[in-house]
This record gives sequence, structure tokens and C-alpha cells, in this order.
Amino acid sequence: MWPVLGIFGDQDRSISVDTVKAFELSLNSNGITNEIYIYKGVGHAFANPSGENYAPKETQDAWQKTLSFLNKLSS
Repeated sequence: MWPVLGIFGDQDRSISVDTVKAFELSLNSNGITNEIYIYKGVGHAFANPSGENYAPKETQDAWQKTLSFLNKLSS
């Protein structure tokens, strides 16, 4: 199984925090390596600079987490 990276906002109206936590629990229960992050105060598509939910600080942090995750896969 491939590792999973999940990045979410706690204000997302499409994917609730409870759904994210259930997803993470399922991954853990099935022995799937994962990194799940939930950013407080941001909604869906917070990394889209042309969207109303754009959150630059969280976007930068999420990008760094993504690069770190991918670097671990290539090591």
C-alpha cells in the first residue's frame, strides 16, 4: 500500500472534521502509513489563490508538508 497524505481545512463544508478523523482511523486500522493534517480556520480549496478561502500562511505550510512527504517517498 502507498502512504497517504491528507490536508484539510476544519471549515470545509464538503468534508467534515469527523469524516477526516474517520478516514484517518480507517487508514491506521488497516496499517496504511499516513500523514493527515487539519488546518484550523480554513475552508475547502484554501490553497487556491483566486478563491475566497485562500489562506496563504496555511498554503505555504501545506506545501512544505507536501514536499517533505514526497521526499520521504523518494528516499
